[in-house]
Amino acid sequence: MLSKNVNKGLFNTEAIYEFLYEARFIILLYIVGDFLTTFHALSNGYGFEENGILSGIMAAHGLWSLLVVKMLILLVVYWNYCSIRASVHSYARKLWDLSRTGVGIFGLVLVVNNLMVITVRSSLFECLGLF
Repeated sequence: MLSKNVNKGLFNTEAIYEFLYEARFIILLYIVGDFLTTFHALSNGYGFEENGILSGIMAAHGLWSLLVVKMLILLVVYWNYCSIRASVHSYARKLWDLSRTGVGIFGLVLVVNNLMVITVRSSLFECLGLF
């Protein structure tokens, strides 16, 4: 729930706990789920990272750098959450709902894709003819 009190600041523990609850599906699917399935797939040679930027970062800094990148993305989502929470516009709540739903669904798609790579050795995107 977006809080009415906007003078709390970015690093208020109440705002952080509220965000963590609101973003639980983002954290579960996009951060944890995608990281674990990507880590498993790459560690066991089931596939490769399709994202050129992430692939380059992981080649230079190791597989765990993916988790660092995901945590940085979560910080951006938190900043977005705080910015929307501070908004006085009537559409702010809907914008946050749309944002978190979009990132959560994207995380679900990534997890399904990774699980397909692990189990059937073909990605969701290949099956749909996108790659």
